[in-house]
Amino acid sequence: MEKTNKPKNAKFAAFLKKNLYLILMIVCVIAIATMVAVTYAIRQKNAGDAVDVAAKEQPTIQDTTPTIDANAEPTTTNPVTEPTVSDEVLFSLPLEGETVGVFANDTLVYNATLNQWATHEAYDVAAETGTEVKCVYDGKVESITTSVLRGTEVVVLHKNGMKTIYSLLGSDVNVSVGADVKKGDVIGKIAETGTFEKHKGPHLHLEVWNEAGEKVDPTLFFESTDK
Repeated sequence: MEKTNKPKNAKFAAFLKKNLYLILMIVCVIAIATMVAVTYAIRQKNAGDAVDVAAKEQPTIQDTTPTIDANAEPTTTNPVTEPTVSDEVLFSLPLEGETVGVFANDTLVYNATLNQWATHEAYDVAAETGTEVKCVYDGKVESITTSVLRGTEVVVLHKNGMKTIYSLLGSDVNVSVGADVKKGDVIGKIAETGTFEKHKGPHLHLEVWNEAGEKVDPTLFFESTDK
């Protein structure tokens, strides 16, 4: 028996020696494949567990659609209140006279006194010297100034930041800074002062500034009976 097994063992040892690298490579491949299979199986199991947990934790959505009662009385909402005429700013005329200058902020007007073309962002009304100039709307006197170009000038501040500016008045005005004035109150009188529009003769130069500090056409605010 010992003589018979020796040749077989020698052949097996020779086979192993000759094919050692091939055998090691096969073993490595089998080991790697086994590890990949095990890793894949573990990941699949974990993924399945995560789906189950997410399904269990998913909140239920309640139906919040309101039900309609056919027998309930219909409800009405309050309509939007439109502004009334009393809420609008309506000017009265500062004086009676001929219009000698209209508002023009998009065209140039020739000023014969200054010999130049410029926009005219005001409303000019001619009147004799001494004619009373009245406040066009309730407000408070903000300032009173005098200059060579514009004569005596009274600025009245109205609600919402609007201002009216009365230029080319005499120095003997009827109001003081900080005084409250009403529509129709006398502010001052027309005088032959101010040189920037002297070619028009004695007149009132009336400007209106909105709350943004922009000059706007004064006639837009005159009462319909005064236009």
